[in-house]
Amino acid sequence: MQKEQIFSAQTVDRAIEKALETLHLDRDAISVEVMDMGRKGFLGLGASDAKIRVTYEVEEPAPAQSASKPASKPVAKEKPVEKTPEKRDETPRLVKAAPQGAKPAEKPQPPQPAKQEETPRLVRAASGEKPKSKPTEERAEQPAPEVKQYPKANPLPEAEWSDEAKAAVAFIDGLLVKLGVEGHAFVTDQSESDHMRIEIEGPDMGPVIGRRGDTLDAIQYLTSLVLNRGTDDHIRLTIDTENYRIKRAESLERLARKMAGKVARYHKPMTLEPMNPYERRIIHAALQDYRGVTTHSTGTEPGRRVVISPEGGRKYNGRRAPKQ
Repeated sequence: MQKEQIFSAQTVDRAIEKALETLHLDRDAISVEVMDMGRKGFLGLGASDAKIRVTYEVEEPAPAQSASKPASKPVAKEKPVEKTPEKRDETPRLVKAAPQGAKPAEKPQPPQPAKQEETPRLVRAASGEKPKSKPTEERAEQPAPEVKQYPKANPLPEAEWSDEAKAAVAFIDGLLVKLGVEGHAFVTDQSESDHMRIEIEGPDMGPVIGRRGDTLDAIQYLTSLVLNRGTDDHIRLTIDTENYRIKRAESLERLARKMAGKVARYHKPMTLEPMNPYERRIIHAALQDYRGVTTHSTGTEPGRRVVISPEGGRKYNGRRAPKQ
């Protein structure tokens, strides 16, 4: 069952954080529709908060349980009522038949072997022998989940660096000093003639990555200007640290498939949060062959975002849902 709530705050990001704290959900568990980007105003005049609509799923198993409980209680009560009169009728017959069959019928009593079988079971259970060790052995034999290993970037020998690459690395090292971050940059061996890859290493790369990679994207943009300054051919640049780009791409692909499943199930378009062009391309590529849904982008930078719509429906501009 889907539910919707509206949240407002000074910015869209703060409104999303407020929704996650209120609903106690993860970011992947909700879909966000931006209703109003908000206005900063001038000197506090004319300012308005950003407004979002949050859609999430809620499970309600309570009605099913309440309906099944009254049906199970009378069945449990009827069974002992039927068995008790049968046992009471049989006991006097056994007592009457005992004197006729004489004493040999009393010696091989059935409860005696039952008691002898129960005692060794209790002793084994108390001593903690094989019956308890078997499940632990089976759990120990199960293989542990494998941790995904990402390829490590290898540095390219400095003798093969171009003058532009040396200037770009020196610029990044200077930025790290200004940011107060311990680390260094180097050109990787995956670089090509028209595409240069630079890796940043250090003990703590959290400040370099920033919130959702904003700081890393800013460093990449500024370094690209330095790299292509005074050159006729444009060289593409990719800056990464601790395989953040690969991990972010995998997270966006999982989010895209999850939201696409909801769109195909409920036949209702869903709007994702604002993303940069690189992240939007990942969403479009992940759902290119997904049956039942289509994707398109709406809005203007930096608030441009991806909309996932049911296949065959009209495009959705993020303000109101299309007619079914």
